[in-house]
Amino acid sequence: MEFEFTKKLLLVNDDPDILDRVKMVLEKESKSIDVISASSSSMALKILEKENFDVIVSDYQMSEMDSIEFLKKVRGEKEMEMPFIFFTEKRTKKIVLKALKTGANRVVHKGNDVMMSCKVLNQALKQEMLHYVRKKELERHRKKFNSNIIRTQY
Repeated sequence: MEFEFTKKLLLVNDDPDILDRVKMVLEKESKSIDVISASSSSMALKILEKENFDVIVSDYQMSEMDSIEFLKKVRGEKEMEMPFIFFTEKRTKKIVLKALKTGANRVVHKGNDVMMSCKVLNQALKQEMLHYVRKKELERHRKKFNSNIIRTQY
């Protein structure tokens, strides 16, 4: 059984052509994804103040704000733990390690073939969302289990 989800995705990229193409392909590939786009990290942070998202997909190299700083703000200041995926042309070992150490869930390579890259991204989204949902379920069951233990002890 394949995991299907209806989720709200924040897509961040400072290249309007890539932003539009990726949004179009993702929404076409999966009818259950609602893509909201932001053309800068600061715009994305403003959107995050007003709206909730299930996943963030961001370009790694952006002109206005370093994407690692953006990720730090999402994870630190905003205390958001939803999946965060870098979708980037820059895929060196150094960049991947830095992104993962900072709190990214995954780095997906954006190649020349946007359709194929988006198919890979869509698969990564499904995997990360499934992992996130299962992690939340496990936390909920642990809390319930622990509260049952405390109640039975007293």
